[in-house]
Amino acid sequence: MTAHIRFHGGDIYRAAREFGGRPEEYLDFSSNINPLGPSPRALAAVRAALGGLWRYPDPNCVELKEALAGYLGVPPQWLLPGNGTAELLNLLVPALKIRRAVVPVPSFTEYARSMAAWGGTVRAPALLPEENFRLDPARVAAVLAGADALFLCQPNNPTGQVVAPEELAALVEETARAGLFLIVDEAFLDFLPEKQDLTAVRFLSRHRHVVVLYSLTKFFGLAGLRLGMLVAVPEVLNKVAAVTPPWNVNLLAQAAGAAAVADEEYIAETRRVVAAEREYLTGALAFLPGVQVVPGTANFLLLDIRGTGLGAALVRCRMAKRRVLVRDAGSFPGLEEGFIRVAVRLRPENERLVKAFKSVLVENDGLAAE
Repeated sequence: MTAHIRFHGGDIYRAAREFGGRPEEYLDFSSNINPLGPSPRALAAVRAALGGLWRYPDPNCVELKEALAGYLGVPPQWLLPGNGTAELLNLLVPALKIRRAVVPVPSFTEYARSMAAWGGTVRAPALLPEENFRLDPARVAAVLAGADALFLCQPNNPTGQVVAPEELAALVEETARAGLFLIVDEAFLDFLPEKQDLTAVRFLSRHRHVVVLYSLTKFFGLAGLRLGMLVAVPEVLNKVAAVTPPWNVNLLAQAAGAAAVADEEYIAETRRVVAAEREYLTGALAFLPGVQVVPGTANFLLLDIRGTGLGAALVRCRMAKRRVLVRDAGSFPGLEEGFIRVAVRLRPENERLVKAFKSVLVENDGLAAE
């Protein structure tokens, strides 16, 4: 009866049902959302748009696409907005007739889930912990034959690793030769100051097989509104647009998205805060006995806690009882028991995470001594 339930981070409602209390009592490190919250400009735009709720939203999202086109440096005709990238992902698989895909693991689970939902199959080359989960382009290229698409997450979720510019360029050429789509999910790329060197958008004008999934949920703090974008050349984009439901992006999401990408001060402050807090959190957590921080660059950390003697599910449970949520990474194929993922938040919140984790480790030592 529970097979349909999807386990992602950010489910404070499930946590409240499971551990008690109200959802808002939980400090959520399980979802990787901008710790500053939405852009002030986005909030103002939402308030201004409330009076128009009686109207249908613009089905073509003209103002939103114009704003995003300027932000991403592409023509508006290369953009297809969606109700989050999860919707777009589930539309592009059938629209592009993707039956066989290559998905390096561990990575975001919705790629494989979407393939399974449409009757497809997945090859899953492993990203190895002894290599810090770094993607090996040669290892990936070796399994491309016969596939219709290669899915990459840049930076990868849950590991935080990026595909270097020269490696991404090599995979663009390799997938072109093999005749398959290269679908790059850039949900967390805005957090990185070197975004322009790492984005696959720069290949679109010369490589029609490249497709980019772009999210406004994570960096711009719009998870509750749901807003994503498919970026591709028109001949690819139009195939997905043909199966996209009308009015799939609501009025408030359109207003918020257009305003958010224009808020340069917010964008710069987000990158500054996340970089500083990532450095703090990395050092504080690495100091805990038995905890190793997997090297990465994103606004979240993958923690190897096998040295603590505690399983990830148990740590998640004990942290939740302290009203702190972390992500048990065991639901990511390719990760064995013993890894958790935590988001980078603001300093007082990060300090609370470290304190709660220390408490869990002390509790375990006390139980072991009895």
